[in-house]
Amino acid sequence: MATQTSPKSPPIGEILHGIGQDVRTIAIDELELSRRKLGDFMESLLIKASIALLGATVVLIGFGMLCMVAVAALEPVIHPLWLRLLLMAIVYIAIGGTAVWLYAKKMTSMHGPDLEKQLSEVGETIDAVKNGLEH
Repeated sequence: MATQTSPKSPPIGEILHGIGQDVRTIAIDELELSRRKLGDFMESLLIKASIALLGATVVLIGFGMLCMVAVAALEPVIHPLWLRLLLMAIVYIAIGGTAVWLYAKKMTSMHGPDLEKQLSEVGETIDAVKNGLEH
């Protein structure tokens, strides 16, 4: 009768080394994914801020020109030039300040990329490795 021999299993050190390498690879991949998500968010934010700045500049100039037209149009009603300019400056500041306040409120409510999942997975992987090495 022939005896059946089972294949020799690798030493525990090699198994632990392989597991450690796999865990390291997973952690590096999760951190790289988080870095990419954060980079994409920052790029998107920069593009949006540039567009908003350009738009705000165009609107500011256009609104200033409209105020100057209103100053000229109010001449028959309000004769002193200084008073017409003062009134339109107040209107200009009030509308511009309100627009800035609303935009700032919108910007402060923005949230960054959701990295909770990646960070928790990295933490869980580290905890699993620690627990595996302790037992």
